[in-house]
Amino acid sequence: MTSESPSAVSIFLQTHPTGKEVRQDPIRLKNLLADARTKLTRTSLTEAEADALLQPATDLLEDREFWQHRSTGLALFIGQDQLDDFHVPLDFEDRVVVGHAFDVRPLLPLLTADGQFRVLTVTSESARLYTGSRHDLVLDTTAGLPERASVENDYENPVQASPPARPRVGSANISNAQVYGDGPPDFRKALLQEFVGAVAKAVDKLNAADPQPLVLVADAEVGGHFQHDAHLGSMLIGVVHTNPASLDVRELHDLAYPEAKSRLDSGRVDAIAKAAELLGRGDQGATSVLPDIVRAAYRGQVDTLLLGEGEPVWGRYDLDADRLETGPAFEASGEDLWASAAVQTLQHGGSVHLTKPDELPDQAAAVALLRF
Repeated sequence: MTSESPSAVSIFLQTHPTGKEVRQDPIRLKNLLADARTKLTRTSLTEAEADALLQPATDLLEDREFWQHRSTGLALFIGQDQLDDFHVPLDFEDRVVVGHAFDVRPLLPLLTADGQFRVLTVTSESARLYTGSRHDLVLDTTAGLPERASVENDYENPVQASPPARPRVGSANISNAQVYGDGPPDFRKALLQEFVGAVAKAVDKLNAADPQPLVLVADAEVGGHFQHDAHLGSMLIGVVHTNPASLDVRELHDLAYPEAKSRLDSGRVDAIAKAAELLGRGDQGATSVLPDIVRAAYRGQVDTLLLGEGEPVWGRYDLDADRLETGPAFEASGEDLWASAAVQTLQHGGSVHLTKPDELPDQAAAVALLRF
């Protein structure tokens, strides 16, 4: 993300979706805007120019709707005639960066190649499908899973009604013999099996069109029926035996993500191993040198970037002149070159993995695996 303005302001703020802390969030943003104003006036802007630049963000302080039902992190990018806000499930440290370009590094966890997975919750009455990541779950409202009507009096109503008036519940197709020959427990079990079987069929269809690892959350009986009817193979990567009806989205994520973690981590682990092998034998297919990584990223040569969670390197790269400059002087006017390399890698179709510093070979700050 870039700004045409020489003064690009990036603000990161921890926010609170609910609770009394919500009332403190605008106050903390007000303090961060005051910090941004000070930094702007220390560069080339007058106080009036700084106030005008920050006015769209200042207007948010009194916007009550803006502060309702937010995520855990807020990122604001403020430039000339520009305000972009992102409410994201990340725990930011409150921070202000003023420079030539926006600071996007805190957002990289949302863009990295850890991958996605699905979470399917099934009870005797409903089924929901979520798209999951390392950070959160989002309900998939387009999944088209079967819906089941109320199961209240499932057995009594068909028995008491004449055959033409017997209600149809969900997708169940119970024969007359089942209705009249079985007792209520058997009847309800048959209806449950019909419903879960329809859910399994729908999920199989989704998986065939777009295979993604899936974690099932259901009690033992419902989960057993689903696993019997579904044909997900290796895509079913975990089962959590609990009734999901009382779980909120955060609790659901906390249960499901550990089941998916090893699968999502595999791409990063494999890339780290390959980086160690290539660097160990001096193969030019990998590099840990900052200027080489930045140049390769801007030229679309980076297939995979492994970026450690270290300090930023402030500077500027001019692609046309092939000139890279770094140093403390650029902290107020430049950009984090590691973040720029990551953004360029993503824009050219590469992958980015965030790593712990001790995961990379030779304690490197970053390693790029090159296409050519």
